[in-house]
Amino acid sequence: MGKILSLLLLLLLAVNAARAVEVIYEQYPDKVDLWVVIPYNSLNFKKGTELSEYQLSLQISDSRKKQVAAFSKSFQVPSRNWLSETGLPVRFSTQLKSGAYDVQIQLRNRALGEKRDFKRHFSITDNSTEIGMGWVVAFREGLQYIPNKLEKAGLDSLKLQQSFSLKLDSLMVRYASATATVNNPQSPLEIDLLPLLEDGRTASLSMTFYEQNIHYRMEPFLFTPWYAYSLRYSLPDQMQQLRYIATQNEWQVLRILPKSKYAEAIEGFWKANDPSPGTVRNETRERFYQRVLKADEMFTIHKKLKGWSSDRGRIYIKFGEPDEITTETYPLDMYPHIIWTYYKQNLQFVFADTKGYGQYTLRNKDEEY
Repeated sequence: MGKILSLLLLLLLAVNAARAVEVIYEQYPDKVDLWVVIPYNSLNFKKGTELSEYQLSLQISDSRKKQVAAFSKSFQVPSRNWLSETGLPVRFSTQLKSGAYDVQIQLRNRALGEKRDFKRHFSITDNSTEIGMGWVVAFREGLQYIPNKLEKAGLDSLKLQQSFSLKLDSLMVRYASATATVNNPQSPLEIDLLPLLEDGRTASLSMTFYEQNIHYRMEPFLFTPWYAYSLRYSLPDQMQQLRYIATQNEWQVLRILPKSKYAEAIEGFWKANDPSPGTVRNETRERFYQRVLKADEMFTIHKKLKGWSSDRGRIYIKFGEPDEITTETYPLDMYPHIIWTYYKQNLQFVFADTKGYGQYTLRNKDEEY
């Protein structure tokens, strides 16, 4: 498209996936927006209480260790089943010059005295984010949160909050057959989504941005667990996982890099394989992360035999969910076996448990390549 790629620094700050805090930076000509998303399931409640109070503190320092920005916010969260698998957003805005920065975050439970500290390094460039993340923010019982799915029941309101630096002709939001169009939109923009939703209907929400003869399409941000990927896997593991989907030429470059270059190379790989440049979302990357996490969940049989590195895990990551799975209790070459069939790709993979402890290996590797 000949457009400058949007700046999105997705920083995953935590000691483990359950305590993950996601930080997303969007840079605009007059400010930098920082969204901190806290998983509701990571919060703790004092025994016998249904209300927890937290304080979030954030400090940003430049490359000379000088503090350039600081924020603090207190918030109360009720114990509610409908908040499970959602995220609580906290938004800050500041002005930052181009350069390298360290961000320090502390999340403190005031009742329990529990503190969690996170730190990460990031950089700001001269380029503005063209189209920022489409934030779906729900409001219920006075609390705002990012839902994991779209549903109307029980909500006081449901807003789409969108920022951008492009001069757009129009923006269209579509849910099933319902649409809402804004002509000559001005950033930041807020759209009421409740009129588009129908009780009981399940559909995806999409946004289309029109700029003269160019249009961008993306999906808004709903809370999903895929971001835990970078917390769970080391950079060497991430490089080995990329081997599954990288072209031969891409892998020849990646495989000889020193470990000090892994983080930069991984970001470069996903930038080059972004199906929607000009937007902050990379759907291919998200789908890959989800497959790796699911493969680990389904196929890990021992801490030293990770599901993602197994034969079934590799095929799942490369090709996704099979269209049909056939399990044979009768032996194939004296071993139990499983057959995965992918009809669209005209592929069939045969896995056999040759050692008798559930570690199925691929028998027809030629089919994979």
